[in-house]
Amino acid sequence: MSRRALSITLALCAALLAGCGGGARSSLPAAAGSVGPMQSAKGQATFRIAVPRQATTGKTRAPRYVSPATTQLLVSLEQGDAEVPGYPVTVALSPTAAGCTSTLATTYCQLTLALTPGDYTALLTAEDVSGTPLSSAQGIPFTVTAETNNVIAIVLSGIPHALQIAAGARAMHESGAFAFTLYGPAAQPVIVTALDADGNTIVGPGSPTYSASLVTGSGWSATAPASTSPNTIAINPPGTNGSSATFSITATYSDTTCSQTGAVCTAEFTVKNDLQSLFVANQTGNAVAEYAPPYTGAATATITSVSAPYGMVLDKLGNLFVLNAGSNTVTEYAPPYTGAAATTITIGVAAPRGLTLDGYGDLFVANAYDGEDIYGNTVTEIVPPYTSVPTVTMSVSQLENQALQTVVLDASGDLFVTSQSSVMEFAPPYTGGPTLISNGVNGPVALLLDGAGDLFVANYGNNTTEEFAPPYTGAPTTTITSARGMNNPYALALDGAGNLFVANVSGGTGGTVTEYAAPYTGTPMTTISSGVNGPYALTLDGAGNLFVGNASGHTVTEYAPPYTAAPTATITGVGDPTALLLTP
Repeated sequence: MSRRALSITLALCAALLAGCGGGARSSLPAAAGSVGPMQSAKGQATFRIAVPRQATTGKTRAPRYVSPATTQLLVSLEQGDAEVPGYPVTVALSPTAAGCTSTLATTYCQLTLALTPGDYTALLTAEDVSGTPLSSAQGIPFTVTAETNNVIAIVLSGIPHALQIAAGARAMHESGAFAFTLYGPAAQPVIVTALDADGNTIVGPGSPTYSASLVTGSGWSATAPASTSPNTIAINPPGTNGSSATFSITATYSDTTCSQTGAVCTAEFTVKNDLQSLFVANQTGNAVAEYAPPYTGAATATITSVSAPYGMVLDKLGNLFVLNAGSNTVTEYAPPYTGAAATTITIGVAAPRGLTLDGYGDLFVANAYDGEDIYGNTVTEIVPPYTSVPTVTMSVSQLENQALQTVVLDASGDLFVTSQSSVMEFAPPYTGGPTLISNGVNGPVALLLDGAGDLFVANYGNNTTEEFAPPYTGAPTTTITSARGMNNPYALALDGAGNLFVANVSGGTGGTVTEYAAPYTGTPMTTISSGVNGPYALTLDGAGNLFVGNASGHTVTEYAPPYTAAPTATITGVGDPTALLLTP
């Protein structure tokens, strides 16, 4: 069933032998278009209804609600406290029904009721083909006279069978059914939508008003929707990392719609506040520093028992692993990262340049050439507690491994590692030789995989960034060249919308970061140069803020979407920040 904004054009008219608005009355077959017993007077009540098709567009809809699943209308009439004889009646509303005409966008139906002059109350219920109520109007008063035309506007209230709650900004992530993670300390919106029994969206007049109330949680609150955005509710976090809350959403109508059978007018959702910490590896400073939002203050923790830190990774428990190029080790630190290394891994580590971690906690270390160590020119897999020899040692040639820089894993566990003139792919259990990805590859220094499994390779050697589709052995699907902003690309990042960010070490006065929209065939959407100076590392937080590690400028700069302004924060005094890492 299509879910889209819907509409109704519905008016109630009364006139003597005349149609709505005083014009000539349309002649309708008595069997369907004219219903109800003929009585002594000659008064008429005429309903005109527009039922939108499933493919109706926003430009052709009127601002009232009728579900496109509507096929019939149940009409009940009362006069005083008594039901009018012959009612309720059900009338077909379809392109082929009597009294109905159809266009490509809408079916228009006119229903004429012959009634004695007097005061009446109507209840209208629009139903689907199974007789399930989709919308209704209750207690509608109207008067039939023989002298005047009485035109009454009517809005049918959509009967909600579900309330749908969705994230309304990139900083509000859906982490499960009716569960969200709100990144950062700022308020973020959720969007509430009511669905009728057939899954169609209830919008416009005929939709409810919404409110949110806090069920559990300290320091959280919700802001009532503005009239210009009636479906949008701002959720205000306490700015405490890990704090959570439960909110209740209530849909409210001015009538008794919510008391009807099957109506669902409340829903709950949970939300957690996540303030991401930023780790900066200072290669020449021999330290890893941790910074808390808004990243303008001093480091909250500094790890000094490292040597030329070249890479970092976090496990599921928040333990931090640091690749030390200066001491040929990987060291592990437990939160809050203020103590000595919990583990120092030396076996299986030789001239390390790449580090990653799989879902089981196994570490993969890419080791460049070291003629005096048996683990030179290898990729090693080291399992917890990381004190034994590697479970697997993947050997590569000296020629292939000299430019080894990055190692990443895909969703199926395939391991990708850069070499001098290719990217090597090892399949689990990593005991066989690698598949080489080499079309156009030249001095690859950064790798990135998107959600579809496409592989992005930054080639420092020939000023290109290439995209390869599985199985990666063919020609690149896309090549971004220097003509479109590449200038010694050194780091890559992707946001949630699939936009690609490339750090260009050369170009301008100190380098640039260029942003490309999928499918990456056009010129950069944005070129960031303010504060950029030798960008060697990139990362994005949950709100879409971009962090750039500037090795030449000894800074880390932060940019807010759409990245066209000066940095929102600058961390100074860092030593060659060649790796950045944010907590999940």
